[in-house]
Amino acid sequence: MNLEHVATYLAVLRTGSFHAAARERGLSQASVSQHVRALEVQQGAALVVRDRAGCHAVRGTEEFARYAALLVSLAERASRGLVRPSLTVGASSNIGTYLIHPVFKSFVDQRADDLEARLVIGTNGDVAEQLTSGGIDVALMEWWDDRPGFEAVGWREEEVVVIAGPEHPWRTRRTVTPGELAGEIILGGEPQTGTGTLLRERLGAAAGDLRVGMSLGNTEAVKRAVRHGLGVSLVLAGAVADEVSAGQLHVLRIEGAKLRKTLWAVSRRDEPPTSPSHRFVDYLRSSES
Repeated sequence: MNLEHVATYLAVLRTGSFHAAARERGLSQASVSQHVRALEVQQGAALVVRDRAGCHAVRGTEEFARYAALLVSLAERASRGLVRPSLTVGASSNIGTYLIHPVFKSFVDQRADDLEARLVIGTNGDVAEQLTSGGIDVALMEWWDDRPGFEAVGWREEEVVVIAGPEHPWRTRRTVTPGELAGEIILGGEPQTGTGTLLRERLGAAAGDLRVGMSLGNTEAVKRAVRHGLGVSLVLAGAVADEVSAGQLHVLRIEGAKLRKTLWAVSRRDEPPTSPSHRFVDYLRSSES
């Protein structure tokens, strides 16, 4: 696949026109048309449709466009790596928002002269997909499903706590029983974080009595809803440290159940020990020891 043709095709989708893509790429409009046509012939499918709204991907080719963008990105990273090694770390939402910044900054500061590093944040599922497809070098996640070809190491243990609002009847308590928790509306956050699996492992049959009233998509939305008395939730302790200190949220533990979640650093198994990904994972582990 000709990467110049792919880059031109992506420019057409990004700018919405052959004319704008030509200006962006420094090509003639005829050359842009030739690149796109050559790519379509090679793939045996139409890739770009033009209508009054401009140019966009033919329906059903969105996945091709996504992987095409990844190919161009990987090629650019490979070229930069000849001059200066690079590292892209993908962190799931809670880790990327609340936990990783201090250690990532420390790692980058120590290697600013010889390494280009960047951090991207997404859902657990998105980060896993980016690692599998080659878009990132290291994935920091709340779960890992043992996909072949990758190495996962636990770099940190984080407590999972119950949070309640400042006016909740539990605000003066330190613990709550599983039965009491089952009587409350539990607000869910991002799916696929592994919290449900952890609860089933620690609470057994009692986990089936818990009622998830709303799935709000992310921890920030959950915290706001809990503060306003819409329910309680279970979150990583590190995600609510500021609110607890400010008296905006109250933390409790579940009696008889020690809830601790292993956070995983995942990289490709075939990376050499001197690679930036291995160096970063080693730094993570040493920072927690």
